[in-house]
Amino acid sequence: MKVESMATKLHIDMSQGVIDIEGDPELVREIYRDMKEHVLSGVPPYRPHGDEALAPAAAVPATNGETKPKGKRRTATRRKAEGDPGSSGISADAPKLDRDLDTSKLAAFFGQYEPKNHPEKILVFLSFLIEELDIEAPNTDQVFTCYVKANERVPKAFAQAFRDTSGRTFGYIDYKSPTEIRITTAGANHFKFDLKKKGGE
Repeated sequence: MKVESMATKLHIDMSQGVIDIEGDPELVREIYRDMKEHVLSGVPPYRPHGDEALAPAAAVPATNGETKPKGKRRTATRRKAEGDPGSSGISADAPKLDRDLDTSKLAAFFGQYEPKNHPEKILVFLSFLIEELDIEAPNTDQVFTCYVKANERVPKAFAQAFRDTSGRTFGYIDYKSPTEIRITTAGANHFKFDLKKKGGE
């Protein structure tokens, strides 16, 4: 800041927010004192737009507080979608035998068909669980149990077998998680019309 008393002119540069005042000497001195007070107290009379450095410190914690819950929600959703054992207790990567599952009719049901790959076997097992046992939402542990009880070789990459069955090549099921599996229209048609039956052509 500089004051030119002879010219009664005041020139102020507040981070290039330049203010030039010219007029009565008393008025100029009064404005100078006022501006000096503001500068020394740390409260600028003028704040350029977009100057975040001068924003109140209280705004910072509020922003931090908003981001943490969002991160937690995303993590919880991701875990649920992947079938984290902590949420449902069922994981396609580590299938377990469901000892409460009634498989007494499985041999007769499965024995009607000649599935030639894992996608077709998964389709047959899901159809058994839905049609014979009236299980509305079968899970991967129940399909694993069907594999074991039917004395069929379990896929080494069990979770991947469901992804393959759900993929573009087959599309027999819609596989979202180990507890969210449904037979698609393509799967229902394949089971009814295309799946080879024993004794058939």
